[in-house]
Amino acid sequence: MRRFLISIIILVCGVNCISAQTLLDSIVEVKNLINDDKDDEAESILNKIENQCMHSGNDTLRVLFLESKGIILWDREEYKDCIPYFQSVIDLYDKLHLKYQNYLDAFVAIGYSYGRLHDYDNAERFYRKALLKSVAADFNKEFRPNVYKNLGNLYMEKGDSLLAQECFKRASVEDVDDFDFMSHNYIEWKTKYWTEIGTLLEAKKYQEAADKCAEMIQGIEKKEGKSETYILEVYTYANILSRYLNKYDEAKPFYEEIIEWGKNKSDKNENVCGAYCNLALYYAVNGDFPHADSIIDEGIPYLAKANNEYYPLHSIYRYVGNGAYWKKNYVMAIKYYEQYLKPQYSREQGTNYEDVVNQLSVSYILSDNPVKAKSLLSSFLKTDETRLKTDNVSVLSNIYHNLGRATMLSGSKSEALKLLNKSKELQMGIYGEVSERTLQYIKECSSK
Repeated sequence: MRRFLISIIILVCGVNCISAQTLLDSIVEVKNLINDDKDDEAESILNKIENQCMHSGNDTLRVLFLESKGIILWDREEYKDCIPYFQSVIDLYDKLHLKYQNYLDAFVAIGYSYGRLHDYDNAERFYRKALLKSVAADFNKEFRPNVYKNLGNLYMEKGDSLLAQECFKRASVEDVDDFDFMSHNYIEWKTKYWTEIGTLLEAKKYQEAADKCAEMIQGIEKKEGKSETYILEVYTYANILSRYLNKYDEAKPFYEEIIEWGKNKSDKNENVCGAYCNLALYYAVNGDFPHADSIIDEGIPYLAKANNEYYPLHSIYRYVGNGAYWKKNYVMAIKYYEQYLKPQYSREQGTNYEDVVNQLSVSYILSDNPVKAKSLLSSFLKTDETRLKTDNVSVLSNIYHNLGRATMLSGSKSEALKLLNKSKELQMGIYGEVSERTLQYIKECSSK
């Protein structure tokens, strides 16, 4: 990565060197500081000249600045932040019709960064782009073997030793320009399928999307075997079957396949986490809570080791609680939701926590325990009312509605009326109308 700036410095001297000399001198200094592992000093200079470089109208100065910024972030392992800088570098090189090694290195930097972020599909895509772009490069005998090594390491991390060994084999060959299984056509093939599946889902053509996904899985298994990419597609297919088509029985064996695949891998996989949660949901939807508990017992250790932000270990209780709630088995919903909300667990991202609070309160109310619902929602409002007024007023309107109903059932109509009117006001602002139940409860609380 540190060789990024060497050849481009020569390029700038040949392009508008006189008018950009001061900025160029600063960039040269930045390059030297980066090479000496003095990234903080280099960044300080870049911050001072950013506006001048980016508004100079000189694309070569802009590319120098962006490269330097990207390298510093890359050095600091701030991989998510460095990717946009290297993408801009690629775009500018394309605009300048220049294909020096710095241009190719940018693809590798992005591929490596995605790999470190465990976004293996994008990592693979940029490594392959680097190989494709390097076909006609004078220095490809040095460059391409290094890309193959990186790609081999990526496949090893994914658990695909066959593809990894093929990459390492190619890395040892001096002149590698045959692509076969890593062909650009294969990338385009997968991209086309993903686009079609997404389009069908948006159009609510769920069965067609499922059929298209099944076709894609067959192609990937033939090309890659049961790789991590294959498991991702199987997980997607199972979710389409269960969530969109309500074909839980058809989805079940695929979740089981994913879990079995994960048992043989040392690295914990996000899709395996999801499979545990969705298989537990399947049993809850079918009212088979002993089996749901068995999946929870098996899944919790895996989720704990995975430590995945999208599937924290207690999320599996939410899935089972949701399955019970959807089937109106409120007693069982309460059991699992209460487990999910235990204070030792951190809140999940998104609105999962708020949704469970609301659904648990409804479960309490419909199980003739409005006092518990009132206590739960009142406590929640003490800590979250101000935040929700800004971040999610639709959730807040539901909280006010449910708390109003619980308060009403607890015997305090005047207090309930205030809460229900708050919900009414928010609903009007959000939807332009008020739910019939809110209006009904307001009417009941207003009557003497």
